[in-house]
Parts: sequence; structure tokens; C-alpha cells
Amino acid sequence: MKKLVFTALAVVAFSGVAMAGTQEVKVLTEDCQTKAMNYIDNVYDPNGTKSPEQNYAAYQGYLQACDDAKTAKITAN
Repeated sequence: MKKLVFTALAVVAFSGVAMAGTQEVKVLTEDCQTKAMNYIDNVYDPNGTKSPEQNYAAYQGYLQACDDAKTAKITAN
């Protein structure tokens, strides 16, 4: 019985110590697909005058550039 009580007390004590120094970290990432679609619709071809192939190529180029430049922004609360 003493071993059970000691083990339970030790688990509670060590879990409290382990949780005392932790912080929640939020990782904010940008959605490149949405940005690429908005770019095609609003900047590259707002009037719909380009061919689907041209729009797709521009979309792929924007998406690749966004993915290459994307870095995770880490904030701690």
C-alpha cells in the first residue's frame, strides 16, 4: 500500500514539474493555394481573357514561388 501511495505521489509531483515550464506554441502558415487562386482571379486575369492553359501555368508558378518563400511564423502565448 505504501508503494502505491508513493508512486501516485511521485507521478503527480513530476507531472506538475514537467508542465510548469511548458508554453503553448502556435504555428501560423499561409495558405498558398488560396493566395494563388486569388492572384489569378484578381490580378493576372481579372477579365477572363487568358486561356485556361495560361491561367494554370501562372497558378502553378505563383504556387511554387509561394511554397518556396513560405516560412512558418512561430508565436508563443
